[in-house]
Amino acid sequence: MNESRISPERRSPEDDRLDALFRAYRSACEPAEVSVNFMPELWQKIDHVQSRTFSFRRIARGFLTAATAASLVMATLVVVPAWHPSPVNATYVEILAAHSDSPDTVDVTPADSAEDSEEI
Repeated sequence: MNESRISPERRSPEDDRLDALFRAYRSACEPAEVSVNFMPELWQKIDHVQSRTFSFRRIARGFLTAATAASLVMATLVVVPAWHPSPVNATYVEILAAHSDSPDTVDVTPADSAEDSEEI
């Protein structure tokens, strides 16, 4: 059975191998007999694949929601300033003014030092 339209004298061994491959493909893909349960089985397979896809979509949406919430929280923390000014962003004068009320600071003034020197 020669399916090729090439004349036999112009055929090469590759053409014969290709024809044999096509014959093997045709015999492997022959339609099987259709049973009575063909459509119900087909719908069961489709439902099974769709349920697996639905589960994956539900999990992916959950991760997307969690990532969005985490991004919003981090963006809020970056944008909203802290209650106390950061010493990194404060100037030297602001830091000194903030710590001048604490009792462990030493108040050195010329009037105090003159009185102390006379008493000694």
